[in-house]
Amino acid sequence: GEVVKRRAHGLGVSALVALGQDDRQVDLGNSEAVVSQIDSAQIELLFNRTTGLSSQAIVHFVTQLARVSKEELALTDQPRIFSLQKLVEIADYNMRRSRLEWQKMWRAMAKHFIEAASHPNIKVCLYTIDCVRQLAWKFLDKEELSMFQFQADFLQPFEVLMVSTPGVRSEVKDHIVNIIAWMVEKKSSVIKSGWKTIFRIYKGAAQDGNEDVATTAFRSMEHIIVNNYDVLIDNFTDGIGALLAFGQCRCKVEMSKKSIEHLLQAADNLAVKAAASVASKEVLEGGPNAVRHPAEHWLNILRGLSTLVSDQRRDVRAAALNGLFDCLQKHGSSSFDEDTWRLVFNTVIKPLFDDIHCQMQPGEQQKQPGAADTSRSEGTAASWAASMGPPTCLQALTALVRLFNEHLESLSFLLDDVLKLIRNCINHDTEAIARIGVEGFKQLLILSGKKMDDDCWKKVTACIKQLFAGSMPKQLMCVEVSASGEGELPFRKDDVVIQCVVQLLLIDMLQETMREHYDNIPPESVLALLDALQGSYEFAQEFNQQIELRQTLKRLGFIREMRQLPGLLKQEREALSCSLKVLFQVQGDPKMQGTDYASKAVERLMKLCCMVLRNYVNKERIIGEQHAQAAEQPADANSHEREAAQVEMEREVLGLVPIISDVVMGGLRDLRQDQFARHAPELFPLLCDLTVVNSYEVREKVRSVLLVQVGPMLGFQATEASGEGPGGESTASC
Repeated sequence: GEVVKRRAHGLGVSALVALGQDDRQVDLGNSEAVVSQIDSAQIELLFNRTTGLSSQAIVHFVTQLARVSKEELALTDQPRIFSLQKLVEIADYNMRRSRLEWQKMWRAMAKHFIEAASHPNIKVCLYTIDCVRQLAWKFLDKEELSMFQFQADFLQPFEVLMVSTPGVRSEVKDHIVNIIAWMVEKKSSVIKSGWKTIFRIYKGAAQDGNEDVATTAFRSMEHIIVNNYDVLIDNFTDGIGALLAFGQCRCKVEMSKKSIEHLLQAADNLAVKAAASVASKEVLEGGPNAVRHPAEHWLNILRGLSTLVSDQRRDVRAAALNGLFDCLQKHGSSSFDEDTWRLVFNTVIKPLFDDIHCQMQPGEQQKQPGAADTSRSEGTAASWAASMGPPTCLQALTALVRLFNEHLESLSFLLDDVLKLIRNCINHDTEAIARIGVEGFKQLLILSGKKMDDDCWKKVTACIKQLFAGSMPKQLMCVEVSASGEGELPFRKDDVVIQCVVQLLLIDMLQETMREHYDNIPPESVLALLDALQGSYEFAQEFNQQIELRQTLKRLGFIREMRQLPGLLKQEREALSCSLKVLFQVQGDPKMQGTDYASKAVERLMKLCCMVLRNYVNKERIIGEQHAQAAEQPADANSHEREAAQVEMEREVLGLVPIISDVVMGGLRDLRQDQFARHAPELFPLLCDLTVVNSYEVREKVRSVLLVQVGPMLGFQATEASGEGPGGESTASC
């Protein structure tokens, strides 16, 4: 038959025991017999007279009544709410007790109300919530004394149910939020310490994930902002925490965007209040005796916005990123001192980039907290990393560079930190981030180059040299030369490819920087940058000359898809070209003349020019000899490798033509007469050799140098039209 349970007592043991149908009938009969002998009026009188109990007695009475109510509710199929109702009545009868007495009573009752609101029977849950609502409504009518937190204590059961009690039904949470929203609308004028609890309840509603619950809570939150904004200011930490939770809530994009707008509005008000309280030394949330760092409230807002930058929703991410840096641009200079800026950089900006880098980490799948569908989570994270990560990283770095440029004078002490952040981007093992890092560095130099003093340039130069050295693809030299093609590469191909890319990007960055800001860069920094370029050039040249090593690399699978051998020809050419351009620029710089820097530069220039010209002449001669030998020798087993080596040399010679014709010859032609004359003995034989090379472009530029620089030494004055026929064509050939 049907089985029910009752509470059995005996020998100090209390337990629930199962009852059959017959036992149940007996139990009901006994209960009716007992009830018939008790006057209900006397029972009511017992509860009414609790107002006369002592402080300790009333707490004991409430505690035991809560135990009885717990036993009544334990009968899940037929729970009784008699004692639960009497608890509410006793709380009402004793409302006039002192606050401290009432607080002790409430602690005993609140714990039971929380348990009852989590009951398996939804009717019991909702009834319990209504009981607490009735008490809270009456309690709010009693004025709260300053420095007391009774309202917060009274509303705590709602907070515990919303935030930290597992298994609470959505209907219960929805009922709680509607009750709190009604209180906010009708009782806002008397709420004091309760605001902190209300904001925490709304934060829990936003984090719950239920759209109806979150929407109701956010609507009430906006009611507070519109009608009682001072409440948000006075409870800043909890209010901002709730807004951040609504920003992170994935129920509605518009809700998140509006939350970001409210966060930025809070920042505006914080700046105004901070400016007004400077003289009086007031501090939000705590008065004059509170000990708080002035940056604490700023960090709450800025960290919140920084967190939202990693949101997977495009509109939310963009609003958070723009809002974060707009806030720093708008209020940083007026509201932040040096310590605050350091805190902002270390606890907001740096973690922001760390989060972006982490989400873009190759081979790692990011999972959303609490995600049930792992495959879906992994796919979403991979999609974010591929499509949204790089643009977000670039926008963030661009915004940081602009912020630094706008406030360079006040933020110059952060240059080391900014450079370290950029260096971390460039050294990242994802090519997209490495490229973004170099682009951000270039933007920083182009925008701020004219504002930087010598000390700043020294720091920038040291960083660039470190980047050149750190991204040099030295692992290419660690392969043992072999003709078999067996084995595997002793390095990750992608890592070395990224290093090669970074070298080219750094060279390009230096070319543009020198073109824009040469006059602003101190001489010692110019020479240091030339050292970096020379290191890149020499390494690439050394590698390019090792044809057998390059052939081995291709056999092992490095850049196997390309027809040509793996090479650093572009790195060699670009580094060489940039070095020569800078060195020729130094020769025409008046401030350099007569200094040690000038003598070092001219020595390096002539050495480099002679080496390049000699290398070009020799390799062209070798190519000619190889062509002659190839026509005479029959094909053999090594013919293919000889042809590959010859092709690489031809590519190298072809790449040197624009450097020699445009950079070297153009630079020599534009030197002052006395500068060229000092080095004519070593240059003239090389110029003569160049008159017989195959490239007409080179021969033509050599002719121009001879006319302009050597001609005057022989008493011949060249003119612009000298040696040119109609249409600008040369009438003489060298």
